[in-house]
Amino acid sequence: MTELLYLDDSYLKEFSANIASVAENKIELDKTAFYPRGGGQLGDIGKIIANGKEYAVKSVEKNSGKVLHELDSFEGLQAGMQISGAIDWERRYAMMRMHSAAHVLAAVIYREIGSLITGNQLGFGESRMDYNVKDFDRNLLQGFEEKANEIVGSAMPITISYIAREEAMKIPEIFRLRDLFPKVISDFRVISIGDYDRQADGGTHVRNTKEIGKIKITRLDNKGAENRRIYFELAD
Repeated sequence: MTELLYLDDSYLKEFSANIASVAENKIELDKTAFYPRGGGQLGDIGKIIANGKEYAVKSVEKNSGKVLHELDSFEGLQAGMQISGAIDWERRYAMMRMHSAAHVLAAVIYREIGSLITGNQLGFGESRMDYNVKDFDRNLLQGFEEKANEIVGSAMPITISYIAREEAMKIPEIFRLRDLFPKVISDFRVISIGDYDRQADGGTHVRNTKEIGKIKITRLDNKGAENRRIYFELAD
């Protein structure tokens, strides 16, 4: 199992680790600050340096507890070697802002109408989230923007904590996805936005809502049944 350094520190830009295995053009490290794509969040890119040679990290994915880093080359790399890694910070920070914005918007919608997320995809220009909303009321959905920006402007701290599964199951409101997390998870990582919201989540986030900027809802789609799609973007 790869130690996931980003879980406790989303601002970690550089790190040292050892190569656990090399297969084709992917390497597994014993620990990593690179976020593997998943949960609607894009994976990190960046570079690793080993024996004075630089390798570009093109993509990162998680497979059976292992975090695999796809490189532009693996020549000269082997298990046991020490490396230093550096994530593309500009890209990561943009994703952190967008992910935290999604949590704020999700919190507002949950508080206002009790709806859960049925799907999401974060992007750098525009992101989207799907909700199980009964009525397609454009005025209602658009109104969430103002409430979300009130939270952003209040400069609430965003913090990380962990809750044992048994205790987490007693707090159903922290699970915003319609499908609950796998039973294999024994402790849940929880992202708190001040006293306003708590959500179980494994992604990277900013430390304060003021870093998000301004949330702007750009489009609304009726996807049929009770599924509505909200598109949003951020302004600095």
